[in-house]
Amino acid sequence: MKRILFVLILLFVVATPFRSKAFELSDEAEISVLTCGPSDLIHAIYGHTAVRVQDPQRLFDVVFNYGVFSFSQPNFVYRFAKGRTDYMLAPEKYTDFYSGYKRNGRSIEAQVLNLTQKEKQQMFDFLIWNSKPENREYRYNFFYDNCATRVRDLVVDQVEGNVVFHDEKGMEMTFREHANEYQKVLPWTNFGIHLTLGSPADKTASVYEEMFLPDYLMKHFAQARIVQDGVSRPLVKETRVIYDSEKENSAGFNLFSPVPVLSIVLLLVLWISYRQYKTKKVNYLLDYVLLFVTGLMGLVALWLVTYSEHPAMHPNYNLWWAVPANLPFLFLWMVKKWRQSLKWYWKALAVWLILFCLFSFFIPQAFHIGFYLLTLMMLCRALLHSFLFLKARRQV
Repeated sequence: MKRILFVLILLFVVATPFRSKAFELSDEAEISVLTCGPSDLIHAIYGHTAVRVQDPQRLFDVVFNYGVFSFSQPNFVYRFAKGRTDYMLAPEKYTDFYSGYKRNGRSIEAQVLNLTQKEKQQMFDFLIWNSKPENREYRYNFFYDNCATRVRDLVVDQVEGNVVFHDEKGMEMTFREHANEYQKVLPWTNFGIHLTLGSPADKTASVYEEMFLPDYLMKHFAQARIVQDGVSRPLVKETRVIYDSEKENSAGFNLFSPVPVLSIVLLLVLWISYRQYKTKKVNYLLDYVLLFVTGLMGLVALWLVTYSEHPAMHPNYNLWWAVPANLPFLFLWMVKKWRQSLKWYWKALAVWLILFCLFSFFIPQAFHIGFYLLTLMMLCRALLHSFLFLKARRQV
């Protein structure tokens, strides 16, 4: 009976026009910010933030979740890469929300907001309005508009007075550094994300901006205060651990992560190239593989720079070492009769990669160590061909 009553109340609330309040929250009502721990799934490695509205007197207990994918449009992966991903706010029964996160071994902490009755009501009214089909979708942006920033803005906009955050400078870390702390549990995914992120990700995040991560939102909310007419009160009234997961994400040394694997490959490339230089017998299979890998990575980066609407993807200086031209050159180089006339490309590539190695530390973008290892592999092959051509010319 209670379940049926809950469903009827929820349907009534969402269907009611915004101009009239769904119902008045009782004095027992609480609004909490829920911070959920991360997992090793790609969409959940950063954690999650949601808002819980609980009113025991009205038998109402709903979580408003800004992190729901909108599947109303096709080609989700393509749209995500292009920066046209729509997420939405969806209300969910609290017990379902709780059981889902508990089943996945993800912790849940609740910060009960220290709100007046008026603030509770207007925040609840806004959430109801925002969850209506015509209002619920929004254009997702990883750094600037996600489940955590939406909750941050909700609280800041709906309280009476100003929310003042205690720490003025924050961690003084870049967006890339913040994200990297969570991405390390998936080293190859982290490697790929570093490829796609351009120099805007190396901007230092302010206190307000670093709350794009749920953990930092919880941290800053815990110290924040509401200031109104010279009177100050804490933003958070109480913090509760709802579910304490024993599961911990470990980012320790992994032999099969990019840096160890690419280091071993680099040593093999150096050894093979040295042997080929001494014997003057070149097997082009290694060239084909490296040209394909670096060219394809450059093509992906170039596509994102050109077509993606994500503001953190352009400019992307990874295009300096991941040269898209390597891909068409690969197919030209496979034609034996054209190699003599294409040898200049190896010389140009060697000079280009040497310049990258010399000046990369002055570029306003951080590069993954694995990118330097790939650069050295490609540089090794470019120098091999350049020296062999030079040696052959001297003998003539």
